[in-house]
This record gives sequence, C-alpha cells and structure tokens, in this order.
Amino acid sequence: MIKLSKTKKPAVLVEHGDEWTRTLVEKKARDEEPTETEKSRYRHPEIKQALIAETHGKCAYCESKLLHIAYGDVEHIVPKSTDIALNLQWENLTLACDRCNTNKNAHEGFIDPYAVEPKDHFYFVGPFVFAKPASDGAKFTEITLKLNRGELFERRGMRINALRELVDTMERTTDETLKTALKQDIEENELSDEVEYAAISRAFVFLRLREAAA
Repeated sequence: MIKLSKTKKPAVLVEHGDEWTRTLVEKKARDEEPTETEKSRYRHPEIKQALIAETHGKCAYCESKLLHIAYGDVEHIVPKSTDIALNLQWENLTLACDRCNTNKNAHEGFIDPYAVEPKDHFYFVGPFVFAKPASDGAKFTEITLKLNRGELFERRGMRINALRELVDTMERTTDETLKTALKQDIEENELSDEVEYAAISRAFVFLRLREAAA
C-alpha cells in the first residue's frame, strides 16, 4: 500500500452528483428502494477512469495491477451502507481488486491510503506486509483484507526476484556507465508509484543498498 492523493472530481459528478445523491437520500427517507441504476451511478465510466488514473491502475489496498486481468471494482472507503449520502462522494471512492473488495465487505476501520501515509502503519519484509505493533488499524487491515494471501505472496516474490537481478548486476559490475544506468532505471522506473507492489519494491531496494553501503 502506498500513499494516494485524490484527483480533480470528474465532470459527471460535478454536474450530476448532488442531484443523484439527493435522489438516493430522499428515497431512503421515504423508505423507498432506489433503482439499480440509481444505486450504481458511482460506477459511471468517467468516474472509474479518474479512479484508475489516481490509483495508477492498481488496487488501493494490495497494489495489484488490475486491468490486465480484471475490470477492478469501484470501492467505497467508508461503506455506502453506513450513509447513503456517501454513495457518490468523490472523496469516498477508490479502486480495489475483487479480492480486497470482497474481504473488506461492509467493515470499517481500515487504513485509508488517502488519509495517512501507509508506511507509518506497515512495514515490509520481502514479499510480506506486516502491521506495525502500535497500529491497530493496520493489523485489522492486514488480517481482514488478507494482505499476505498466497497469490499476493507469489506475485510479490516474482517482483522481488526481478529487482534482485537488477540490484545484483548493479553491485557486481565494474562498468561505471552500466552501474549508473541501472541505478537510474531502478530509481526512476522500478520504484515509481506506477509499478506493481511499489511499497515492497522500495523496502527491498532500500535494504539491499543499505547493506551494500555498510
């Protein structure tokens, strides 16, 4: 999990968000069930594209790349069942993989990567994500979302192995031109927000470089 920032509210929400929310709230007050269309307008393509952009096409929680294997779910950070007015609130929407979204369900109390810096709450050891002892929210997030589930462990392991090869080559080579090129590639491309499992990648490379410097 990495820190995320909200982007500009999509035009469709600026234009229709208040009206759509008012419809939901009024129907709720009348104890009337909104239509499926009214309840699912947060899935509008323009909204989803904006969320894909701000999450770098990754699950906001486990950092798995989504679009090459799935559509990705528009996720409510605070469950919409808590307050129907949150259904279309831009600050309450993000992108999640189907596994994290299903595990999250209607629970509350998770680490919100928009509100806090995740590395203040988690530490990363190889392919594992662990809650820091003082953060109950991180522990709840770790166990409820199953952030160390087998598929994630395997994919993260592959990522670390690829980074290990790059770092090993950078440390081994006596060709200063190659060493500089590899260092720049790692810093600019392999550790950027856009890459899958950026938090784990950064922790691994930082540890390797610190060991090399010791």
